Amino acid sequence: MVTCDRTRRRAAGFVAVALAVVALAGCTTSPAVTSDFDAGDLDAALARVPTDVSTVQGLDLPLERSLLTPVEEMEVIKARTILMERCLTNHGLTFTFPPIDPARDAAKPRRHGLVDAGEAAAYGYRDPAVFATRGTGAERAAPPPDVVSVITGTPNGKAGGREVPAGGCAGEADRRLAADAKPGQEPVSFALSRRSYEITRTTPPVTAAAVAWSQCMAAAGLGYDHPDAAITDPEFSAGRPSAHEIVVATQDVRCKERVEWVRTWVAVERAVQDVLIRHHAAEVARERQHKDRQLAAAREVNG
Repeated sequence: MVTCDRTRRRAAGFVAVALAVVALAGCTTSPAVTSDFDAGDLDAALARVPTDVSTVQGLDLPLERSLLTPVEEMEVIKARTILMERCLTNHGLTFTFPPIDPARDAAKPRRHGLVDAGEAAAYGYRDPAVFATRGTGAERAAPPPDVVSVITGTPNGKAGGREVPAGGCAGEADRRLAADAKPGQEPVSFALSRRSYEITRTTPPVTAAAVAWSQCMAAAGLGYDHPDAAITDPEFSAGRPSAHEIVVATQDVRCKERVEWVRTWVAVERAVQDVLIRHHAAEVARERQHKDRQLAAAREVNG
């Protein structure tokens, strides 16, 4: 039986070697600091990363409080289609959009790549949603031109002799879901989230953990320089996962756990996002309220 202490010592050994490799390599890529996140901000953020990342729990990040999750985004899309169908009916037209099941249809969040051992064993690197069973009618014909005109609206506010709402049924649905008629992902928070990803992916702790992951994979006879190289391997891009893909994906997750690559990245990104949120506090707070309101409106429509 391998004790937790022995496992942690082994992980620490991988990371120690990786740090040495990064130091010898001379850090050829620098973190993507920006005008509102300078080198001093990065140093302050890295200083807040715990030395022992085994204490880091979960994958949640601070900016997620002002962003729709993939499931929540599908909830909003579902509500929007329901509202458009109702609007079409009110204008004497019938059209049914493909059915949406948010829990089934939402893309699997994989910000840090594949991290679930069960998914790796069952699907390799594929998104389980791709293999979800959908009922008959999931694929439907495109709406006819008269329906499209009412959905999108027309310059003169009429389509086929009918009065059409401003922006069509889509515009009407958007106004029902959000006071500013802009439902969907929050732009400032989304941009900051993308920025924090780019800033943190080349920081020394994350780079060192990636090197340690590569060494762990090599010890299992699998040659990948970085976790991105495994999940984007062209061999794993089409069809159902092969036995080899299952082996690679399973070892990928095992090595990430062993060297604490995901815990390291999450810890660094939480610290960086805290700084970015402080720099954009008013905008992020406003978007958090906007997100909560549109989600409440969507859930009221969906029932």
